[in-house]
Amino acid sequence: MSSREGVSGGFVLTPYPHVRHTEDIDIVTTPEGLARIHSRLVGRGIIPRGAGLRKKLRDTAHKVNIDVLQAGEPAGAAGSPVRYPSPDGPEFAVAADGIRYATLSALLAFKIASGIWGKRPRDLADAQELVKANALAEDFARELPEPLRDRYVALVAAAREERDIE
Repeated sequence: MSSREGVSGGFVLTPYPHVRHTEDIDIVTTPEGLARIHSRLVGRGIIPRGAGLRKKLRDTAHKVNIDVLQAGEPAGAAGSPVRYPSPDGPEFAVAADGIRYATLSALLAFKIASGIWGKRPRDLADAQELVKANALAEDFARELPEPLRDRYVALVAAAREERDIE
């Protein structure tokens, strides 16, 4: 993976530290990065998950689905005001393993946007778990795009109210 790709989605929850099972890896790249993935990897252990699919791939050796997201695309669905940034931007940080992972603020933005506009409650639950795991407060909202701040504050309140069942 180069600076033209970054990892996002459920796979990135672990460093923040929230672990949940996920069956795919979300990679953010540029149009050039997508072309490079196809020229270098497709047919060499990576295959499209269906005829004509360029952004839904599968690693056949590890039996893992790979979802490719392109910089500039809306996070969640077409109506989302949040766009995936370039993977070489500040929204992705290089970890010790050399892989660029979404930062906590970027991951929260992607998860909240996907939850709202993509109608994915699992992503809102992930965002709430990130709030709890990182002991985030309302003031972290200033790190997020303005359209997400109210929902983020609501997630903080919900995280505080949540009780463990004994």
